[in-house]
Amino acid sequence: MISVTESINRVKHFARLERILAMVCITAPAMMIIGDNGTVRDSISAYYDMGKSVLFYVPLTVAFMLFVVNGVIKKQKAYNTILGVFLAGLVLFNHEYFPYLHFTFAALFFLGNAVVMVIFTSKTELWFKAILVAIIASALGAWGLGLISLFWAEWVSLGIIGWHYILESWGVID
Repeated sequence: MISVTESINRVKHFARLERILAMVCITAPAMMIIGDNGTVRDSISAYYDMGKSVLFYVPLTVAFMLFVVNGVIKKQKAYNTILGVFLAGLVLFNHEYFPYLHFTFAALFFLGNAVVMVIFTSKTELWFKAILVAIIASALGAWGLGLISLFWAEWVSLGIIGWHYILESWGVID
């Protein structure tokens, strides 16, 4: 049997891991731009064939792990495991050769995150998460209107998703 102190330390270590994985999620698009000689492509998915494709696959695989581990460790958040599988699907099936599968997984991942943020929240945090979802919706709307590329809308979404994990691991959000 483990002591209370040891249990607390394990939770703290997991929270640190979540923050590290979330930072990888947030900074992945920047790593892709840098690895592709400063080129900003039309979408994050378009980096799958870059010369240093490890900068596409590794960060997104780490992000996939963030979701799956969170869903497995925090059993009441099994929906995160499902979101992780959606992210894995969009990474495994590139948009060029598997467009329908890719875009289905991408839509399920990004929209699923927005829905989960609002549905699985406490009433006291609903206002905050609604603002996050509104920012994601605004970024997607700006893309739909041709004001920004899908790359920037995706990065905004990944950033919000990553910051959500960071705040949650610090106990700011339930």
